[in-house]
Amino acid sequence: MLVVSDEIHCDLTHIGHAYIPLASISEEIADRTITCITPTKAFNIAGLQTAAIVIPNPEIRKLVDRGINTDEVAEPNAFAIQAAEAAFDEGEEWLEELREYLEQNRKFLIGSLKELVPEVQVVEAEATYLAWIDCAAITEDTKGLCASIREKTGLYLSAGDIFGGNGSRFIRWNYACPKTLLEDGIQRFVEGVGLYKKEYSI
Repeated sequence: MLVVSDEIHCDLTHIGHAYIPLASISEEIADRTITCITPTKAFNIAGLQTAAIVIPNPEIRKLVDRGINTDEVAEPNAFAIQAAEAAFDEGEEWLEELREYLEQNRKFLIGSLKELVPEVQVVEAEATYLAWIDCAAITEDTKGLCASIREKTGLYLSAGDIFGGNGSRFIRWNYACPKTLLEDGIQRFVEGVGLYKKEYSI
């Protein structure tokens, strides 16, 4: 078995939680793991298209190296390497401030939804700025719910059905934004859910 571990949110653990790379669990696991990391999520430089692949196993590394070069995705642009180095080498203070800001946003979102829309439940998580919210008490068709909220309030949320499994009962909420925008989004969500429940007599 070979595992490709997408760890691109690894720098964004919640306060009190540490990042544990899958490959660090044991040498046997490391030997079968391809780890994908990037500064683009934490440092908001996705437009520079920079990332790294960590592969301890030299034979697998050769195969991947050949593959990414054959597909011509191994040629970074003029700013990518310098930007990645700057982020990882000089960005710790900024990153810690960001993590604290996101932590406050996360707590505010959870508290607000608990008070204003108690039917939904925010799933406990240890990292990232994406809240996974269970809406099953309202509907198991969150694609329809998100479309309704977007149409009636202008708030864009991601329906969970695209993630497979029982995702159709969940929505994904990105709270990596200024608190004023988060407050506005929560107000729109409350309004949108209320209108949805009224329309479908929930």
